[in-house]
Amino acid sequence: MDFGCSVPAIMSTRIIKDNKERDLSIMLTPFIPCSAKLPIIAMFSGYFFSDKSGIVSASLYFFAIVIILVSAIVIKKLFIKNSGTAFISELPEYKLPSIKYVVRDVTDKVKEFIKRAGTIILFCSVIIWFLLSFSWKLEYGVAIENSILAAIGNKIAWIFYPILGTFSWEAAVSAIQGLVAKEQVISSMSIISGLSQEIEEGSMIFKSSAFSFFTPVSAYAFMVFNLFSAPCFGAIGAMRRELGSTKKMFKAIIFQTTLAWILASLVFNIGTFINNLW
Repeated sequence: MDFGCSVPAIMSTRIIKDNKERDLSIMLTPFIPCSAKLPIIAMFSGYFFSDKSGIVSASLYFFAIVIILVSAIVIKKLFIKNSGTAFISELPEYKLPSIKYVVRDVTDKVKEFIKRAGTIILFCSVIIWFLLSFSWKLEYGVAIENSILAAIGNKIAWIFYPILGTFSWEAAVSAIQGLVAKEQVISSMSIISGLSQEIEEGSMIFKSSAFSFFTPVSAYAFMVFNLFSAPCFGAIGAMRRELGSTKKMFKAIIFQTTLAWILASLVFNIGTFINNLW
């Protein structure tokens, strides 16, 4: 279910009877690439890997599955020993659905998604534009380097240095925007690049001075970070409800984001080392 959206996938863990195994499933479920992460994968893969973009995109899916399995095994061995339940699910009788019902249900779901996601993305885009256009003294039309957003981004840019190989407040801010909605990462990059329309394969984004530093290695590392870092606010809210504790929710967020940073840093540094050997 998580290939579609993390929220219903997290909610579906209610069928797991053992509390520890359910908490583990809730914590690892957002690692699966949901539909909101596809724009990030598609844009970076399409621009930096061109003919091999399909293989690169698929590798992220398989990478996610491997990390989930390894994480589950390690955590069960170290932290939730002597815990386990047999899962038996009786399969229902399958019938062909009504075409009329399917069309109506899909239409309603698409409208609701566009309404919810579009509202969030529009609101965040306006906020990003405001922070880019004003300085702390509320002076309008300042250079982007002197904007409020740049000042905020510069404070956290060091966190992403091991992933990108450079201090980029633009990439740091865009990645943090993924907490609101993963689609917002691309939207934020577009606004920072000074773009207002859709650009094929993100070519103009990566040709701008803000994001021209990206290489295939750092692009893949950036995708890895966004894949494994804490999910959007909607999924975080679902985690809070299903875990039944704000403390557990923050532990899950810290685990997810820390693991994402470690994996992305390893990808960048190992990839850079291999490139230097060639």
